[in-house]
Amino acid sequence: MKQARIYMKRWLGINERNKQLSTDTWYLNFANQLLSLIDESPLYSKKFEAEKVDAALSLAVYLQDAIAQSGGWKEFSNAYYRLYKSYLPFYTLTDEYLPDEINVEDISFIQWTLLSRYAIFEEDEIIIQNPHDSDLIEFSQKVYDVMDTAFEEAPICDEPSSPIWVMGLDLLEMPLVPLPEITPGMTLKKDVENCLSYSKGEPLLYFTTYDELRRFFVEELKWEDKNESLLPELRDERNFVIYANAKGMLIASNVSYCFCDPRNPTYNAEKAAAKGFKLFTYPGTCPFDLLKYGMAKGLLPDMQLPFPGGKEVLHDNWDFIARYFLCEYYEGE
Repeated sequence: MKQARIYMKRWLGINERNKQLSTDTWYLNFANQLLSLIDESPLYSKKFEAEKVDAALSLAVYLQDAIAQSGGWKEFSNAYYRLYKSYLPFYTLTDEYLPDEINVEDISFIQWTLLSRYAIFEEDEIIIQNPHDSDLIEFSQKVYDVMDTAFEEAPICDEPSSPIWVMGLDLLEMPLVPLPEITPGMTLKKDVENCLSYSKGEPLLYFTTYDELRRFFVEELKWEDKNESLLPELRDERNFVIYANAKGMLIASNVSYCFCDPRNPTYNAEKAAAKGFKLFTYPGTCPFDLLKYGMAKGLLPDMQLPFPGGKEVLHDNWDFIARYFLCEYYEGE
């Protein structure tokens, strides 16, 4: 099959420019050079041509940004550093990592963003790429070698690339919000007071079935015993958690099996290991305050992403992963 060629219009598009600059032909040729590497990599063997082209363009823009020390890559790297005091997720950065040079780890992370997929619409498939996949690491090294050879001749582009070609920077600008902890003397909503009285001060309460939850609403919270008053939309759900906190009473369904708590009769370590990652990656699966509380208190020890080494990757990078995949549901109400 004839190798696809990338034309100037596509290159200008990823840079979000209409006007061609003197450096564009060089970087466009470099992107086309990368296509042969991409075609040879098992990482892209089942990908569509458009996905291969996107990869070549992204890697060429990365080199352009690294040479110019401006543009979307620097915007991302600086924003990530402000938030986490490191330049990248997933990878251990040694003294050999130089933020003003090209790096294998940078290239690996760019591949991760290209091969992972978050949900724009509810029905969208979500893909979580293993950042330590051997094919990914091998391919990144090959790309690095090609970039290293071309580094001295690569021209400096005077106009920065798009600030969001790596990812939306707004996701890294959302502040780390403290948990809504209850402090002595705080005025609480009546439902929260009743929850804490029932649980002897424990913020989390667990219920296996809707009938148990409904009984709690009526007998302990003193809600009116009418179907329409007792959250009937939850009738077909199971495995509930109530989180009584300073904001109010939060109710989540189909997640309690993940919480390793002696008071939780629904806890299931095997199920948590197999399905718990969805709390971090599928928008709306778990209210973020509850997820944040579970991680802060060590109640989610079994959570892991669905690939080898996925537990370490998730626990070391869970806040970034949640931002990336949950989008507006991160810290959302």
